[in-house]
Amino acid sequence: MADRTEGRAASGALRYILLATVIAGAIGYLIQIAVPIFAPDSYLPFATTWSAIYLVVTCVSGVQQEITRAARPDPSGAGYHTWRTFTISAAVVVAVSVSAVFALIGPRVFPSDTVAFVLILVLAAGGYTLVAALSGALYGLAAWPAVAGMTVSDSAIRLLTIAGALLAGAGATVLGWAIAAPFAVAVAGMWIWTGRRVKTRLGLDVEIGRLARNSVATVLASLATGALISGLPLLINAFASDAGSELLAVLILAITLTRAPLVVPLLALQGYLVVSFRDRADRIASMIVRWVILVLALVVVLALLAALMGPALLSAVFPSFSSLPAADLALIVVSAGLTGVMCITGPAVLAGNRHAWYTAGWAVSALATLVTLMLPFDAHSRVLTALLVGPVIGSAVHMTAVRRAQRQGE
Repeated sequence: MADRTEGRAASGALRYILLATVIAGAIGYLIQIAVPIFAPDSYLPFATTWSAIYLVVTCVSGVQQEITRAARPDPSGAGYHTWRTFTISAAVVVAVSVSAVFALIGPRVFPSDTVAFVLILVLAAGGYTLVAALSGALYGLAAWPAVAGMTVSDSAIRLLTIAGALLAGAGATVLGWAIAAPFAVAVAGMWIWTGRRVKTRLGLDVEIGRLARNSVATVLASLATGALISGLPLLINAFASDAGSELLAVLILAITLTRAPLVVPLLALQGYLVVSFRDRADRIASMIVRWVILVLALVVVLALLAALMGPALLSAVFPSFSSLPAADLALIVVSAGLTGVMCITGPAVLAGNRHAWYTAGWAVSALATLVTLMLPFDAHSRVLTALLVGPVIGSAVHMTAVRRAQRQGE
C-alpha cells in the first residue's frame, strides 16, 4: 500500500513538472516567433539579450540543483537561516560577476545602449538566482504545485511584458527589461504564496560553506553546457559580428527556431537517459547507437524538409529578414541534431559516474565552437562550421570516456 501511495505521488509530481515545463517552453518559443515578426529591427539585440540572460540562467541552474540535493523537510525549519544567507549572498555574487563580465564585453555585443543592457543582465542574474534558490527549496520540500507555479509564473509574466512592449512599439532596450523583470516579479509573488512553508519546514544537510562550494562546482559544469545551447547566439554575435547585422539576425533566427524542437526534448530526457544507461551498463554501447541512429534519422528527414520548404517558409513568416540558402538551413538542422547527440552521450558518461569527462565533453565542444568562430575566414562560413565542429568533438570526448569505462570493466 505504501509503495502504491509513493508511486501515485511520484506520478503526480512528474505530471506537475512536465506540464509546467511544456507550458513554459511553449511560451518561450512563442516569444521567439513573435518578436522577429512584430519588431524585426530590434531582433538582433533582443536575441543577444535573451541568449545572454539564458546563458546566465543555465549556469545558475546549478545553484538550484545543489539546493534541491541538500534540501529536505524538517519540522524545525532549521535550514531556513542558512538558505536565506546563502540565497542573498549568491544573488549578490552572481549579479556582481555578470556586471563585471559584461562591462568588459558589453560594448562589443551591445554597441548601442551598453549601460542599459548591462543593467538588464544584472537584474536578470540577481532575479534568477532568487528563482533558482526558491525552486531548489520547493523541490526539496516536495511542494510540487509550488514547483510548477514557479516554473510557469515567470514565463507567463514575461509573455505579458513582451506583448505589452510589442504593442507599444517599444525598442530593443524596453524588450530587454521585459525579459529580465519577470524573474524578480515572479519570485516575489511565489514567496508570498510559499514563503511560510520554506521558513518553517526547510532543512539542509550541509552548512553554508559546503553549500557554496558544491554550488560553484555545479555552476561551472552548467556553464559549458549553456555556452553551446542557450549562449550560442551571444557567442555568434560577439565573435562573428563581421558578418553584418542582417546576416547575423537571420542566422540566429534560424538557429533559435530549429534547435528548440530538437534539443529541448532531449534535455528534458537527461534524467531518464542517465537511469536507463546506468541500469543497463552491460549494453550501454548498443543503447547509445540505437538512440543516436534514432536522432540522426529524424535529423536527416528534418534537414531535407528544411532544404525543400525552409527558404519559402522563412520568407513568408519573416518577410523583413533576408533569405537563407536551402543548404544553410539544412546544415543548421544537422548541427542541432549533432548537439542532440551530445545530449545522449552526456548521460551515458554520467551513468558511469564520470562527471569530469561529462563536463570536459561540453567544455571542449564550447571551446572548439569559440575557436572556430575566431578563425580568419569569412563569417558566414565560420558560423556554419562552428555549429558542426563543436558537438562532433564533444561527442567524441564523451564516447572516449564510455569506451574507457567499458575496457576497465572487462
